[in-house]
Amino acid sequence: MIENFQKLLGETLLWLQLFAAIVSLIYLPRLKNTYWKWFVAYICLIFLIEAFSKWGLQNHASSRVYWYDFFGIPVQFLFFYWLYAVKSLKNKQLFWVCTIVYILSFLPYFGLFEKVSIVYSLSYTVGNVLLMLLVFLELFKQIKSENILLFKENFMFYINIGIMIFYIGTLPFFSFYGLILKNPSFWNNYYIFFMVANHIMYLLFTAAFIWGKPNTH
Repeated sequence: MIENFQKLLGETLLWLQLFAAIVSLIYLPRLKNTYWKWFVAYICLIFLIEAFSKWGLQNHASSRVYWYDFFGIPVQFLFFYWLYAVKSLKNKQLFWVCTIVYILSFLPYFGLFEKVSIVYSLSYTVGNVLLMLLVFLELFKQIKSENILLFKENFMFYINIGIMIFYIGTLPFFSFYGLILKNPSFWNNYYIFFMVANHIMYLLFTAAFIWGKPNTH
């Protein structure tokens, strides 16, 4: 029963990502003169990445691992570093620091560790911790803002909550994946949380396009 539920979540997530992409394209005309047009591009790209993984790499499990480790996941982190540091926090130096540190976390792959999973855990943990820092800086900025009561119209409010739930909430799942895998029951429950959190994040991203205003930060 748990396995069936996990499969269902896996199927619905892809269609939810497609739904988010369609909604983003519908609202693109009012965003085309703002930097939020790149968030539309990001949402569409993520759907294409997931779709290619599901259908294009269906019979290539090992290639799918590399696809995510060295393209799918880095695209996500680097985009959010740019969105948070450059566009919202107005700090290009912070963006470059986060980007360089994240890229350096991949160096162990070139000889230090034999297992890609170890490198993935390291790079994902580093990438997530850096994103967590940006999330809290953004949260602090929103709390101090005079427009805090207008959070419903704030694009970053929806994105911030979504990222907090998914990336921060599931950090232990990837950082300690090897240990969690040794406990099947715990792994199954955490995987369900991982998938549900992913659904919630894309629902919040969709809500940002519907209720958010492009002139808010």
